[in-house]
Amino acid sequence: MAPLTLERDIRRAIELMETLEQSGEIPASKLAAMKNVLKSDFCRAVREVYEQVHETVDINHPPEIRAEAAAKATVAAFAASEGHAHPRVIELPKAEEGLGFNVMGGKEQASPIYISRIIPGGAAHKDGNLRRGDQLLSVN
Repeated sequence: MAPLTLERDIRRAIELMETLEQSGEIPASKLAAMKNVLKSDFCRAVREVYEQVHETVDINHPPEIRAEAAAKATVAAFAASEGHAHPRVIELPKAEEGLGFNVMGGKEQASPIYISRIIPGGAAHKDGNLRRGDQLLSVN
């Protein structure tokens, strides 16, 4: 399957808004605001995360279900993140009581795996580098 890219679709949406603007059916100020959103760095970041998540969702369902799962995971990643924009390596000491965090997601939920909770006093809390909403890319 070819990777999902939404850039062309966003460009087409902007073109359609320009056509609407010329028709006068919708106030130009509203269309300009929407075009600015679609052209924004934030929208580009959301699109990039969505495309990446869409590629990692491993479910055997119709495309609509896969797209919905990717959308939910993208929203969760942005809503729960606390300012970390790039992957990083974090090493935590393996302790008898675990690594000090809980996770959500996975194949059963058709979603990447995210940190859902940092346990106070645990290894992750003491380290201070993991945040609720971080996505686990790999664990050794």
